[in-house]
Amino acid sequence: MNQQSSGHKLLKGANLAMVIFLILFLVVAYLAWGLEAQFPLMVIAVLHFLQILLAGLFKLSYVVRLIAQNQLGRPLH
Repeated sequence: MNQQSSGHKLLKGANLAMVIFLILFLVVAYLAWGLEAQFPLMVIAVLHFLQILLAGLFKLSYVVRLIAQNQLGRPLH
């Protein structure tokens, strides 16, 4: 497997991870802020923690995306 092929796989995986983490973050944010009256306090605390975790995973996916773009010789945005 050459570097070009692995770069494309890495880029595709990073893009997919970014989409998944963004969707999960939005769902968790809606549950934590829009439906907070429906859940016990412990669940709300876990949802807020998940927001922090998912934001971090999204940022990590973005860094992996930048690494893949660099491997492919594409400009970094």
